[in-house]
Amino acid sequence: MKAILKSSVIVVLFAIIVLTIFPTTVFADDNEFEARLTAPNGEPYYTSELNVYAQTGYGMPNCVAYAYGRIYELNGEAPLISRGNAGEWWYINKSNGYYDYGSEPKLGAIACWSNHVAVVEEIDDSSITVSESHWGGTYFDVKTYSDMSSHYGQTFYGYIYAYNEPEVEEEEEEEEKTYSYKASDTYFEPQEKTCFTALEFAMSNNDIMNPTTTPLLNK
Repeated sequence: MKAILKSSVIVVLFAIIVLTIFPTTVFADDNEFEARLTAPNGEPYYTSELNVYAQTGYGMPNCVAYAYGRIYELNGEAPLISRGNAGEWWYINKSNGYYDYGSEPKLGAIACWSNHVAVVEEIDDSSITVSESHWGGTYFDVKTYSDMSSHYGQTFYGYIYAYNEPEVEEEEEEEEKTYSYKASDTYFEPQEKTCFTALEFAMSNNDIMNPTTTPLLNK
């Protein structure tokens, strides 16, 4: 009986030591990156509750409104890039030194083209999966592809590393997948109507989507 009691005490003491010295190791799963492969459905990061684009009438469907919300969701805090359209995000970030940037894909990074942004959700040896929204078009979709330069036929700038990758090994990528949700789909309704028409956008002097950033484009 004494031997059993002694063994139990040793086990408990060992567990306490491990929890004290290596807490992040024990709870590593809490830091795993969770890819978003389905459309937002009322989360405050994507609505006028927290999203600055939605608050000013430029919510989803809108690629920058979605990217802003996704980074907010991942980090738990508002992104530093909080204005501009898709073609300006790369230069706004670079000029202000908000986040590191580069050509290597990373989980949670913002992929930037000349007129589009998306968020990297999954990476494998030969392809990258991104989640995205489209101005005045598809509310949300997920695409997997291998050539970023040919995406939408636009110029690819690189990645903004707005999210710090968790210190865990990346899971192997499954086969190519495409999910698509549109505002017109009967099984899905956007949480709020926040999208302006193209004419309204052109006439707007809103400083979120239309900031004075012309000098940035020449850098």
